[in-house]
Amino acid sequence: MESGLAGMAAGVVAGGLVGLGEGLSIAAGDPTAGGFAPLYGSLFYAALLALGGAPFGAALSLGAHLLKKEGWDARWVWTASLVAMVTPVALVVLRFRIIRDVFHEKLAIASGAGIGVHVGLVVFGAALAAGLWWLTSPTGKGPLKEQPWPKLTGLAYLPLLLIALPALALGGGEEVAAPADKGGDGANGPVILVMIDTLRADRTSPYGYNAEATPNLSAFAKDAVVFEQAFANASWTRPSTASLLTSLTPSGHKTMYKADRLPEGVDTIAEVMSKGGWRTGGIVTNYNIAPYFNFGQGFDDYRYLEPDFYFWADEGASKLSLYNLVRVVREKVAPAKDNPNFYYRDAAITTDAAISWLDGAKDKNAFLFLTYMDPHDPYFARPLSGESWSRAATVNPDPKLAKRLSDLYDGEITYWDGHFGRLVSWLKEQKLYEKSTIVITSDHGEEFQEHGGWWHGTTLYEEQIHVPLIVKLPGNRDAGKRRKDLAALIDVPPTLAQLSGAAAPESWTGRALFGDAPAPEAVFSEEDHQGNVLRALRGKAFKLIEANEGNPRGLEPVELFAIDADPNETKNVAKEKTDDLKKMTVALENASKGAPTNIERDQTEIDEESLERLKALGYVEE
Repeated sequence: MESGLAGMAAGVVAGGLVGLGEGLSIAAGDPTAGGFAPLYGSLFYAALLALGGAPFGAALSLGAHLLKKEGWDARWVWTASLVAMVTPVALVVLRFRIIRDVFHEKLAIASGAGIGVHVGLVVFGAALAAGLWWLTSPTGKGPLKEQPWPKLTGLAYLPLLLIALPALALGGGEEVAAPADKGGDGANGPVILVMIDTLRADRTSPYGYNAEATPNLSAFAKDAVVFEQAFANASWTRPSTASLLTSLTPSGHKTMYKADRLPEGVDTIAEVMSKGGWRTGGIVTNYNIAPYFNFGQGFDDYRYLEPDFYFWADEGASKLSLYNLVRVVREKVAPAKDNPNFYYRDAAITTDAAISWLDGAKDKNAFLFLTYMDPHDPYFARPLSGESWSRAATVNPDPKLAKRLSDLYDGEITYWDGHFGRLVSWLKEQKLYEKSTIVITSDHGEEFQEHGGWWHGTTLYEEQIHVPLIVKLPGNRDAGKRRKDLAALIDVPPTLAQLSGAAAPESWTGRALFGDAPAPEAVFSEEDHQGNVLRALRGKAFKLIEANEGNPRGLEPVELFAIDADPNETKNVAKEKTDDLKKMTVALENASKGAPTNIERDQTEIDEESLERLKALGYVEE
């Protein structure tokens, strides 16, 4: 009994120390996270490791008894349990940070660097264990050897609470109020940039899909200009959205890896609109573009609609790595199959938030960046029936499930479309629709076995980068027009600046779609995600894709497609069309050199949550 209590007490100290340290790191690294994380982390970790420490301590005592070890009293159990719990947790977190933040998940375990990292981790772990043992061993020479374990537990843990409680005063997480005197008189009508996460162009009615898929988007398209050949500059959310907001390709804005923040050196569309006298707001639903990653840069009011959290956590506390481990276990045992709001805020809540913000700014010249998450996995059956599929739970589904998952994906798009129709109806009721500028687009698409894979972020095929781009102009000018010239997400900022009368900065590399700049001959996209380093040039006749040797996805290093004759990219003609390959290769190299070089990468000290939290949204594999 005493040994079990000693192990439990060691778990309290180990959990309190690790949880407090990680919580303070979160609070220091993310001013939006608030100060609850240190207190929550110390208590949550202490409780969980105490539960594990009790049987561990009892097992140690039993093992010592069986081995006839004399003198193994509760103090020995306390020390051994403490060392056994702190050391592996520290090594796991440290290894995760090195692989993600230093090597960007490209560390080959068998390489020289990989062996060196792991040898270093072993040496560090041995030193940490030895140090803890020396510090607390009952028969050693450490300063804590004389302390009986119950007293030592209290002395170690109570100060943690005294340190953590003031952290609540750090605040954070509050919405930023927009200046009351900013935004003119609203004469220009609102400018609304709507990004539907993971929406393929070819799954919407304006792009040839069945009429029942997106009837409200079809009606909207009749009032707008449809760009039939629009492409994302990356195939997962953070780099692609950064391109949408900065008119720079990923190499230019340097927001490509999981630890990357949007650098202060870029010029965002929000900053440009704000300087032009517009009140700027953002309502986003994907954690990848939350304020934590500086995507609120330039906005007067930038709101990340937090999902519901398990175990009474908040946004900051949800970044704790052990919290995410328990959350993953909880979801595997009892997944929230009938509630998308445990993963993201759905279209109903997001539309309500958009209407509320627009209603508060309708007498101003207002710019709103609005994102929806519904087509992104987990895919939920609509109406909700308890069925859902997610990348986190099923990384590689059986290919036979492609039709079912595709149908669920379509259902989520139709669900979003209904609430988009509600937003349009509200704008019409408020007499704002006619004079508004509204852009509908997406950050990337989704794959359903078209090229032998699932989800997104690991290829640059058409299903990943061909996105909708529909622009409604004030007065519904050019209503119903369809354009076939190539366009990209980097073209959206200069287009919005042009339409709103704001001055576009020289750093932007896109073109104003309604200006005099000629259409490009090709669109450049790139990706460096989960070890897949990709570049693509999408022209009118040919498309070239280059991939790194030995990439995890198993892509060929060079693929050339006659995209006009082979829109589904089924045949690699690189060996047959050698002259075209040479031309496209030169053009690809030139396109990749067009990014500014004076912007410095900005990375955040995110904890293992950005591994676990992003796992829930499918951006990180198990």
